[in-house]
Amino acid sequence: MSEHQRVVALTWTARGIPVVPCSRTDKGAMVPGFGARATPEDLAPFTDPEQVRSWWSGKFKRAHVGLLTGRSTDGRGLVVVDLDMLKDDTEPPAGRWAGCQGGTDVLERLVDAAGADWPETYTVMTPSGGMHLYFAQPEDGPLIGCATGDGDTAPHLGPLVDVRGVGGYVIAAGSYSSAQGRMYERVSAPELLPQPLPGWLLDLLRRPAPAAPPRPAPVRLMPSGDRAERAAAAALASSVDKVADAPEGERNRRLFAAARWLGELHVTAPAVLDETTVREQLLAAALRCGLDGGERVALRTIRSGWERGLSGTGQGAA
Repeated sequence: MSEHQRVVALTWTARGIPVVPCSRTDKGAMVPGFGARATPEDLAPFTDPEQVRSWWSGKFKRAHVGLLTGRSTDGRGLVVVDLDMLKDDTEPPAGRWAGCQGGTDVLERLVDAAGADWPETYTVMTPSGGMHLYFAQPEDGPLIGCATGDGDTAPHLGPLVDVRGVGGYVIAAGSYSSAQGRMYERVSAPELLPQPLPGWLLDLLRRPAPAAPPRPAPVRLMPSGDRAERAAAAALASSVDKVADAPEGERNRRLFAAARWLGELHVTAPAVLDETTVREQLLAAALRCGLDGGERVALRTIRSGWERGLSGTGQGAA
């Protein structure tokens, strides 16, 4: 086993790919220093054949071979698309991805949407029944980083799909999982090495982040608005600004406090601080600041704060 693992590790270092010993129980890296901010000097031990030979001849002789993704000795390296299987205790994807039982289903939908063919590249079947698709990092532009599962920003691709780029690693083919009783097995043709990323896939991995929602339009009163209405409009504008500019960790608290305060003020100027206006203005502010949970959580918090504010003025029971 140790001889086999050493051969696998040295094969990849000969290709310029850094390697790291990984635990056979939890696949965790057993040597630090290769994170996303690692310099070429930091990565040098992971591509040094003598160091690699020493690792798999001594202390780590039975370790999995982890392949560092992102950078190689020529400054580029691998990016691996990791297609997971749906676990028994995990809820299946919904919405756009309803019916997908694994990352292969998700990638197939992305392939169909692009009008493309399934990418032919170096491919490894994992012990769990998933699949690793190896690609070369793009030759121009920024390197691809890491992402897990679904998300609005690159390089997220979808549920049950992980991306391993700069700062990440995958377990190499030839490693054996004692927990699952199976190998990481190469299933592509022997002569097929990691291929360049197809254009459609590279576009997804580099798609721009969605634009931040615009600030909610200010409430404008007719010149006939009385003093109470002007004060209510100023309170609404101030509340919206505080929520829109809320830092992480303060967003939900500020949203609740704003909704509660405006609920308390509702009785003073119901024409300005009607429930629909307050909800729409605060929701837009919450989405702009990036409230965790998005619209669903924001609406729940606004409703809770608004009702608390009304109850403090004796209107909640109505």
